[in-house]
Amino acid sequence: MSIRQRLTLYWAAVLAAIVIAAAGAVCAIFSRQQWAALDAALIEEADTSAGAIARSDDSGAVSIVRRLSRERDLGPGKRVRLIAAGRVLADAGDLGAGLPAISERGAREGVVEGADGVFRYAVMPLLIGGRPAVLEDGVDATAVRDSIARLRAIVLLGTPLVLLVSVAGGYWLAGRSLDPIAALAAELARMDAREIGRRIAIANSRDEIGRLSAAINALLERVESASIVERRFVSDAAHELRTPLTVLRTGLEIALNRERDPEELRGAIQSALREVNALCATAEELLTMAQLSEEAYVRRDAVNLGELAREVLDAIEPLIQSKHLSLKASCEGGLTVAGNRDHLKRLIINLLDNAIKFTPEGGIVALALKQDNQHATLRVRDTGPGIAQTDLPHIFERFFRGAAPAAGGSGLGLNLCREIVRLHKGEITVRNLPDGCEFTVWLPLAGV
Repeated sequence: MSIRQRLTLYWAAVLAAIVIAAAGAVCAIFSRQQWAALDAALIEEADTSAGAIARSDDSGAVSIVRRLSRERDLGPGKRVRLIAAGRVLADAGDLGAGLPAISERGAREGVVEGADGVFRYAVMPLLIGGRPAVLEDGVDATAVRDSIARLRAIVLLGTPLVLLVSVAGGYWLAGRSLDPIAALAAELARMDAREIGRRIAIANSRDEIGRLSAAINALLERVESASIVERRFVSDAAHELRTPLTVLRTGLEIALNRERDPEELRGAIQSALREVNALCATAEELLTMAQLSEEAYVRRDAVNLGELAREVLDAIEPLIQSKHLSLKASCEGGLTVAGNRDHLKRLIINLLDNAIKFTPEGGIVALALKQDNQHATLRVRDTGPGIAQTDLPHIFERFFRGAAPAAGGSGLGLNLCREIVRLHKGEITVRNLPDGCEFTVWLPLAGV
């Protein structure tokens, strides 16, 4: 079912409920007003006549009843009956009219229906010469019933017609209201995958369609930005892989170009192995980055960051010793974050590896982990040469290698660190110190 049909159906249901309720209310109010006017006139007439009868004798009462039965102010037919002490003193008018089913003793002032459902009677208790009596003043209420019936017929016939016209109008209005959405959908359908730079024209930015168009344009901008980043990434990756592959192929071609002694062949193979290892490391980091891009909603586990940091420190201890460096570590216990253990381990390894790479022999590599309000703060500091000021804004970019002599690798390690931190809703910064540089990572604590 289309949105237009659903809107029309909702409109029809709401309108039907309103119209039916309104029609019922109109009929009920009209009926009550008609009967109230007739009943008030009957009660007034009966009360006046009862007062006159109470002041007269039996013959006078009979005369008053007969005169009252001949009046036609309230209707085309009348029947008036007077009962006193269980005996009918007078009964005049249309004697075929149905009488009310009441007893003389239990009679109370009010208006009741006749037995035939045609006449309506005002019942008025009174005293005649000290005897209890009841005056029944009836009138033919056919005119009132006919007017109420006519109104009901008009309502019964008119209500479906009103609903039909209103629903048809609602269907037309729904179509007119949805025309801009249909036009928007048609424009998006005409947009080619290569036209992500194209934007939707916004006629009125203050209405719902304008806001929807603006949201779609914003989405297209994000898609375009992501596409540009991905194309740049593919281009950079191809460029980074082409150089070592070219070196590897050239070295192998030279080695096979003429006869070589075992030592020359061994050197060529070792050179080729170094290039292959570098290619494998780059490919592994590219794969990790691709996985990170797909893991925005991966399930997270509780990771004890202190235990993980000490595990990494134990693993790199031999590398620290081989470079004759000093390692200082301070890990506060009980710091748990919600995250991926392998990614967080890779984050700590990359930061420490970067610090070890740039720290000269005899230098210091320090790791500090502590709680800072609702975050776990990880700081990795080294006593290397620091980072050039021109390199600082680009240090986390893909394939970026600084101008420092020790810079090497694939240029993806720090970019991986940034992506891992972003995936865990944290933040990473770097700053130069007087005797080196320091990387700081903030990660939200679990349950906070």
